[in-house]
Amino acid sequence: MRGEDLALRVIAVTPAAPQVDLRFPDPLLGSPVIVDAPTGRTVEAAGNRVGGAYVVRLYQPRPVTLLRLERVEQVELEAVKERVTVAGEREVPVEEILRRLQAFEDAQARRLLNYRAVNTTHLRFQVGASSQSFEATLQGPFFWTPESGADWVWQDLFVNGVRWRAKTIPEIPLVQPEKAAAMPLEIHFTRQYRYRLRGSEKIDGRDAWVVDFAPTALETGEGGKLYQGTVWVDKQLSSRLRTRAVQVGLEGEVISNEETLHYTPIDAEGRAAPWGAAGSFVLPLRILAQQILSVVNAATVVERETNLTEVRVNDPGFEQARQAAAESDLTMVRDTPQGLRYLVKDEATGERVVKEGFDSNKLFLLGGVFYDDALDFPLPLAGINYFSFDFRGTGQQLNAFFGGALLTVDVAQPRLFGSRFDAGADFFALAVPLADTVWRNDDEVHEEEVETRSGNVGFKLGRPLGNFVKVSSEYTLAHHDYGTTDNTIAGFVPPGNHLTHSLQLNGRFARAGWRVGLEGSLHRRSEWEPWGLPGNPDYFAEAQDYSLWGATLSKNWYLPYFQKIGAEVNYLGGSDLDRFSKYEFGFFGASRVHGYQSDRVRATEVTAGHLSYGFEIGEAFRLEAVADAALATDEDAGLDQELLAGIGVNGTFLGPWQTVVNLDVGVPVQGPDDGFVLYVVFLKLFR
Repeated sequence: MRGEDLALRVIAVTPAAPQVDLRFPDPLLGSPVIVDAPTGRTVEAAGNRVGGAYVVRLYQPRPVTLLRLERVEQVELEAVKERVTVAGEREVPVEEILRRLQAFEDAQARRLLNYRAVNTTHLRFQVGASSQSFEATLQGPFFWTPESGADWVWQDLFVNGVRWRAKTIPEIPLVQPEKAAAMPLEIHFTRQYRYRLRGSEKIDGRDAWVVDFAPTALETGEGGKLYQGTVWVDKQLSSRLRTRAVQVGLEGEVISNEETLHYTPIDAEGRAAPWGAAGSFVLPLRILAQQILSVVNAATVVERETNLTEVRVNDPGFEQARQAAAESDLTMVRDTPQGLRYLVKDEATGERVVKEGFDSNKLFLLGGVFYDDALDFPLPLAGINYFSFDFRGTGQQLNAFFGGALLTVDVAQPRLFGSRFDAGADFFALAVPLADTVWRNDDEVHEEEVETRSGNVGFKLGRPLGNFVKVSSEYTLAHHDYGTTDNTIAGFVPPGNHLTHSLQLNGRFARAGWRVGLEGSLHRRSEWEPWGLPGNPDYFAEAQDYSLWGATLSKNWYLPYFQKIGAEVNYLGGSDLDRFSKYEFGFFGASRVHGYQSDRVRATEVTAGHLSYGFEIGEAFRLEAVADAALATDEDAGLDQELLAGIGVNGTFLGPWQTVVNLDVGVPVQGPDDGFVLYVVFLKLFR
């Protein structure tokens, strides 16, 4: 027999209530569908077998409901009988869970005409595996309707917790994939996906079904428009409690995109409401997301936290408030099928229209000063930095800084020949010499001081593995120029000028705030002749070829009011290392210890830890206290798990003419170094 041949049509007079259960004594009924009588349109309803009956749940029903039900087919009867015989409680199939979820969301969508709120989004940028980060926070009114989607006004900007005082917020590049899993209800469970009921969990004290979803085999080539992940469905209400999704098929600058949406029941005034309360709405008021971007070949992690507050649902003043925002001079963006786009005023009509693309070129003025005792005088920093996400429409990225004595250039193609590989090159040159000294038995040996200059060019190739890992390789050709200083003793021979060939392989992992980095490199000097005083024990011919390796683990915890706690541990090692290839602890060292000067203390093996705590003061100044400790081993310098420790303070504030000023000062507190290191830099965005 066929179930459709024995189908029923039921006309139910239903009371006014948030939900109504219709109980049928026939347990063989199923596939409930609500029929709109005037149009004939149908919507699936939620149904479940309870005991010896079949129960259909209606959400916000009309006064009269036309319902269609079918009976199970003969082939299904044995399955039902088997479930009753084997298990006391029937396992709900995933199809039924999804039908209930869709019925709940359809019922809510009919009531949800619009809502507005205050959107606060924190963007936290990190390069590499360290705990150092930069935070930009955007805040302003947020408007949503089912017709236009989400519009967001950028009213306030905070840079590391410091309020941006200028009247306008600069346009920032909106680098993102097409239509990420965004607010409010973007992941629709359709036949493009396959589903699996993984089990049950408790989410915030609520019993939930755990359903995994992924694109079907025929749909995986959609170019970043589909997702795989998990949805947690409330067992009692059939609403979402949480959704976590990773975008698949990404290409270009965006390597990975993962978002987790947390749902909360509220009333029309935005107050917390009980689950299932009459007139309440279940909305995603908090989103935690992570993107990994390929920016000039570096894996840049962007952690995003979005919170909606002061929510008003179906507010009578919605249109008036949105129109007032559109007529203002504030920056606005809209969530479109292609991702966020700027809403700009049309010159002819004055109405807001979607702007395709964004200004991919940025020009900065950089200035400041750097000082430690390795320099004869404070090193002034002043120059121009140019950055382009799409240089001359080629799809290539370019970053160039010129500051008199310093020149750096990076160029990258994030989509090499249309593949997921990225490739690029970089150039670095510093004309100012640095004084390279050596420590031996806790004393600084000025008589063996060496003046150094260096420059290098590198070629890079990288590729993401899965959603959270990127591996990269790099070949570098470096030139080293050595000389003596006024402190160098007569008869001391500096190393000969030479080239160094280096091949490096590294991997980066980032997820849920954790970052792991692994790297190793092989180096070969073009020549390596005896240097130093006659019979110098620091020289050995095997040092012409040497290797380095290291690992880093870090995590940041972000607290209210722009507070941040950061933790990081490093391990560094190598083989055949000498004075000019060992690890050092200065400002630009592989494992920095605050206060330690450049090219002073060195080690062949390092285990280090770094802790930081940052906070803002009156939205005008940000401070971050830093403590560094390292166990250093270097047989030549007499270091055996020697403790090197330093403390420092980082600060950020806004200077005149909308400049961002950052300072960093550190002093050593343990180990063979003294003095201090100071770094002050300001940044001014021209366009």
